[in-house]
This record gives sequence, C-alpha cells and structure tokens, in this order.
Amino acid sequence: MANQPFAKIVRIGLTSIALSCVMAGGLGCNQNPYLSPQPAAWPQAASAQPAQAQAFDLTRRASELDANNRDLHAQLAQSRQQVDLLREQVGLLQKQLGDSGKRMQDLQVAKEQAEKSLKDLQASTTRRGSAIITANNSLRQELRLIEIEGVATRLDGDVVRIELPADQLFAPGTAQVVGTAFPILDRVAAELAKNYPRQVIGIEGHTDSTPIYAGVSSHQLSNSQAMTVFDQLTARNRLPARQFYIAAQGPNQPLESNATQAGQARNRRIELVVHPHPYEN
Repeated sequence: MANQPFAKIVRIGLTSIALSCVMAGGLGCNQNPYLSPQPAAWPQAASAQPAQAQAFDLTRRASELDANNRDLHAQLAQSRQQVDLLREQVGLLQKQLGDSGKRMQDLQVAKEQAEKSLKDLQASTTRRGSAIITANNSLRQELRLIEIEGVATRLDGDVVRIELPADQLFAPGTAQVVGTAFPILDRVAAELAKNYPRQVIGIEGHTDSTPIYAGVSSHQLSNSQAMTVFDQLTARNRLPARQFYIAAQGPNQPLESNATQAGQARNRRIELVVHPHPYEN
C-alpha cells in the first residue's frame, strides 16, 4: 500500500509522454527526449533535384554558346577571305595604274603627233580664186569596213569602230586578261596589220554605270583595260606602239541603256577606233 502513490506517479508520467508523442505527429515518438535524434533524409533528396536540373541547364547553355562561337568563327574566316581577295584586286589595279604612267606619256606624244597630222591635212584645203582645192581623200577611200569573226565592226562618220566585249577579255571588274581574250586579240591584230597598217588607231575603254569598289573609279578601270589591250597588241602581236593612243571613257558613252543586264554587258567594252589619216614614224 505504501507503493501505490509512487506507481500512480509513474502512470501519470507515462501518460504525459504518450500524449506528447501523439501531438507531435501520431506516427511515433520522434520527439522523445530519451531517444537519439534521426537524420532527416527526405529534405536532402528533395533539394538535390533542383541542383541537378540547374546543372543540366547550364550544360545545355554552354553547348549552345560553343555552337554559336563556332559559327561566328566560320563567318569571320569567310569575311577575312573576302577582304583579302578585295585587297589583292585593289593592289593589282593600283600596280597597273602605277606602271601605266610612263606609257601614258609615250601614248600622249603619239596622240599629239596624230592630231598634228590631221591638222596638216585639214590645213591643206585652200582657196585659190574661185576654185576649192581639198586634201587628197585617197586615205579615206581606202578605209573600208572589215569583218572579223565574232567581233562587231561599224562605220562611225570617218572612222571604223571595232567593238570588243570586255566580259570576253577581262575578269569582272578588273583589267586582268582571261584566256578567251588571246584568240580574239590575235585575230583583231592580224586584221589591223593587214587592212590598216598605217592608220592611227585609238583604244577606248568603256564601262557600264555600276559603281566600282572603293579606291578605283570607272575611268581608272577603263584606262587600265585599254592599257592592257595596248600591251597585247604591241608586245604580243608586235604592232607599232606609235600607231595607237589610249582614251578612258568610263561610263560616258553607253551604247545601250544601263537599266538592263544586257545593256550593261554591251556597254562594258573596248573600242578600237581606226582613223583615216596615217601616223608618223
């Protein structure tokens, strides 16, 4: 009987502990102060999933950046190739223009002499009393229109014009001779030597109205192309250099409208202008 108060106290204590466990969750007494605490595994597993997703997204973005970087490098390399090509073309034209300086002086002398000869012929027309004596026109009568296979020729007043398409002579936009130019120029040179061995001949360069790339004008290009034809006729075909003069017309004398590609192609040309008067030796 003496132990009854003590047993009652123990029962009350156990009942309080049980109620505490039920209030804490009803699934067990995890808050029991007499038990060791257990690690919470579930929150750690839940937090690992966002980290893995973030890592995957970063990897994907890095791959996309690498792909974009490769594309940019490829585009940059292509742009550099185009710039190098343009620089080579500009350098070639500048060299041709530089080399043509001295030759232009010689051609200018030949042109002045040809013009002097023409003036002398015109000055020979005099008036004596009521009679008019004109210069001998036998040279004009001998200046006949010739036919050259694959080349257009036409009479233009007192001169004969031989039209050479620039697209068959030069690489586009340059004075660089292409392979198809040599047989054309060889045929023309043979006909000039045969039919006009003493006549003054102008070499006119013509372009269309399309702007040339920076640093080179249409007149510079037409001059370089005319100089190249002069070199081919005199150096390769050995026609007398004093027989020719150079004229750079650029886009100033179109044969057709530049509104169409066909018209532009017709306007890109070299014209050999054969005059009726002879050149001086």
